[in-house]
Amino acid sequence: MRSISTDIKNIIQQPGQGLLKIIIANGVIFIPVMIAQVGLEIAGRSNLFKAGIAQVSLPSSLSLLIQRPWSLITNFFIHFDVFHLVFNMLFLYFFGTIIQDFIGNRRLVKLYFYGALAGSAAFLLVMNTVSFFISKGPTFLNGASAGVFAVVVAAATIRPNYQVHLLLLGPVRIKYISAFYILWSFIETTGSNAGGNIAHLGGAILGFIIAKNFLAAYRPQAIFEIKIKEFAQAVHQKVQPRKEPETVPEEELNAILDKISQSGYDSLSDYEQKRLFKASQKND
Repeated sequence: MRSISTDIKNIIQQPGQGLLKIIIANGVIFIPVMIAQVGLEIAGRSNLFKAGIAQVSLPSSLSLLIQRPWSLITNFFIHFDVFHLVFNMLFLYFFGTIIQDFIGNRRLVKLYFYGALAGSAAFLLVMNTVSFFISKGPTFLNGASAGVFAVVVAAATIRPNYQVHLLLLGPVRIKYISAFYILWSFIETTGSNAGGNIAHLGGAILGFIIAKNFLAAYRPQAIFEIKIKEFAQAVHQKVQPRKEPETVPEEELNAILDKISQSGYDSLSDYEQKRLFKASQKND
């Protein structure tokens, strides 16, 4: 039987499969896009590359959007700059792992996609209703930033006092990191990437709303870290479940651990929690 302490540690430290698939998909798509850009630039056909990218980027023009409805989704995965891609994926990985055990991997993936869609909606709304942006003419949106902002703000809402150590600054709470990037995006809405920064804010707003709804539905004391404390207390008190087998079959333990990975510790039933306690006592 595999060690329960090792499995819980892996669940806490490793991102869910859905999160990894998002990161891998963005990286895999980036490579052929860059190869095509370099190849067509060398061949003197950069106009062909721009025409192709326009088909998968989200246009601010509603008439073009009607012709390319798939761009509402494809724009999430298109990056043209390696630093843009790397920073997006690093932020997604880091902030995603902070809250994955609170909300579950499935909710985390949904949070990313809903945030990206909210960013697209904010982009389309503002670029077609505010005269300042309409006067700038049609533009295109691409990149995962809106979805990433949703995850960042959700993490800062659920775990605002979680600290990270930044070079030169030392320990900083993530709520301040989130606030800084939101303020930066707001200031940059009048810059060269106005549409992208509007999308950032749309994703951030949705991330905040989803996180607040999650906290309203699940009491803070029922979140994963408190459950771990209850788990440790139960082990120390040597709680003995009544009329249960002395050992927990490996298949049953694996199913419980997979459930924690997918939906968070709070999704376990009372019986499953007791079985987890029993397995921990067996492995001590």
